[in-house]
Amino acid sequence: MTIATQMTSSQPNNHAPQHEDINLLNRTKIVATLGPATDSPERVKQLAQAGVSVFRLNMSHGNANEQAPRVQMIRDVAAELNRPLAILADLQGPKLRTGYLKDNQPIPLADYSIVEFTSRTRESSPGIVATKYGELIAVLEPGALILLDDGKIRLEVLEKVTPETLKCQVVQGGILEARKGINIPGTTLPIPSLTEKDKEDVAAAVAAKVDYIALSFVQRAQDIVELREYVKSLGYVCPPVVAKIEKPQALKDIDNIIQETDALMVARGDLGVELRPEEVPVAQKMLVAKANLAAKPVIIATQMLESMIHSVQPSRSDVSDIANAVFDGADALMLSGETSVGSHPVETVAMMGRIISQAEKSIFSNTLDRQPEESKIVSPNFYHAIAQTATYASRKANVKALVVFSSSGSMAQRISKLKPSRPIIALTPKFEVANRMCLLWGVIPVVIPPSDQTDVMLENGEKAIFDKHLLEKGESVVFCAGNTQMKGATNMLKIYHLGEASHP
Repeated sequence: MTIATQMTSSQPNNHAPQHEDINLLNRTKIVATLGPATDSPERVKQLAQAGVSVFRLNMSHGNANEQAPRVQMIRDVAAELNRPLAILADLQGPKLRTGYLKDNQPIPLADYSIVEFTSRTRESSPGIVATKYGELIAVLEPGALILLDDGKIRLEVLEKVTPETLKCQVVQGGILEARKGINIPGTTLPIPSLTEKDKEDVAAAVAAKVDYIALSFVQRAQDIVELREYVKSLGYVCPPVVAKIEKPQALKDIDNIIQETDALMVARGDLGVELRPEEVPVAQKMLVAKANLAAKPVIIATQMLESMIHSVQPSRSDVSDIANAVFDGADALMLSGETSVGSHPVETVAMMGRIISQAEKSIFSNTLDRQPEESKIVSPNFYHAIAQTATYASRKANVKALVVFSSSGSMAQRISKLKPSRPIIALTPKFEVANRMCLLWGVIPVVIPPSDQTDVMLENGEKAIFDKHLLEKGESVVFCAGNTQMKGATNMLKIYHLGEASHP
């Protein structure tokens, strides 16, 4: 939960003090990447107090065993702050790279020069660009573009010389250094999205009980199915999957991908290399809209506050970028290098929180909720009707908040996607569900003791709400629940005052 003003380190947790209006809590969540600049309990605590709800572990750096202590560190900080925090394990995926350099010498590639792109060697040298991925050679045809180093260098395939070598012309030159990224726009790669390294990382991540797994370079819905099947083969239940959209090929199968995945990430780094720059904002808006209509959380990632990696002040373009992502309806915004290696990680999070707050104020200055069209949201069913009615009632009755009992998180997610103007307090007896709900727009997850009786559950919920100073006795709320397996508390909706003698 992000607070509009930065919390001070003397406050014991990230909940609003009693005198502060719950409506001042930001709805859009912040995801922060851990790295050398933030790899300590003190930094994690500072980031959480500044507004981070989800911590990202970048599995591209280090091995699986190095991440387990970080998982425990985040759990310890969450316990100290007495609030849920989610952990997202982000898999490296098949990141294609050029080879090492012969004699460690960078290679100048002049415009219009002819070079070989080959898998017959692992070292690049003058006139030769090496890669270990022979699969690329097999699928590339004359006319195909090969982008190196985030598109800074561009090669065009002229002809296939041998099964493992392509003759290419340099259409945009530069200095090639070792192990630079390779992007092939417009080509579906015959490479699985789950690599051998990813499998090791997945095994460690599920054993450590992370809350989300992000699958990189998704090209088709089947990639997500294969990840789940692999986790099942390990004897675990797969955590919710975040499909990272960074290949144009994914856009062609996006409806099936959204249907199959649990959440979406608009990974603008690699997506921005393979698409034309002017196409990326359009793709971002389309992906956010589709995820919202499918009731799936969506994260906007890459270069959100790149200007603050070395500066305490953001660029105007970064500020506008963040605000527009809020206006579009993203559930969360992600910081990468800004918090992993940046000089001002805590200040960056605080700045993002303030930008989010200002953007959301402009949205909610209107008395009408920003609800998606009812006819387009998800497949209508009974649970959706409960969510829709609860959101409508919260607006018409002018209540202080929506209080949702959610044993799985699904009802809270449905209400979140309707973007109500009132905060959503989600009560759950399960710590893992509370952690997962940290990603959901507008949701304040609260863990309560388990109970099989409705009255006791509500009493536990009210006590937790009061203890955390979220609401006060006598304030009105809409209470709702979906399929709780609890007699009297299934598919329930009621408007009532907190602390009243008769509970729903």
